[in-house]
Amino acid sequence: MCKFVIKTGKHHQLFFDLKTDDGTVLITSDAFHTKAACNSGIEALKAVARDDNKFERMKAATEHYYFTVKGSNGKQIAKSVLFPTPAERNAAIKSIEAEAHDAAVVEE
Repeated sequence: MCKFVIKTGKHHQLFFDLKTDDGTVLITSDAFHTKAACNSGIEALKAVARDDNKFERMKAATEHYYFTVKGSNGKQIAKSVLFPTPAERNAAIKSIEAEAHDAAVVEE
C-alpha cells in the first residue's frame, strides 16, 4: 500500500511524496507554504487518483519517461520520478490509481 509522506524542504516549504511500501518515491508534489495547503494538495490528489485523464504521460529529453498529475482545477499537483521505460511509468500510474485514494499520510 502506498503512503503520502510530508516533508519540509528549503525555505520551510512543504512537499509530499507518494511512496510504495518499500520506500520507492513515485511522485513528489509541488511546493506548499503551509501544512494546511499541503494536506489540501494530498486530498486533491486522492480525489483525482482514479481518473486516468488526470495523468499526463511524457518523455524527458534524457530518454526517460515520467508523468504529472493534475487536479480537478487543471493545475499540476505532482510530478513523478523518471522511469527507464514507458511500461514502468504506466505501472506506477496504475499503482497510484489503485491505492492513492486510501493511502495513509505521515510526516517525516
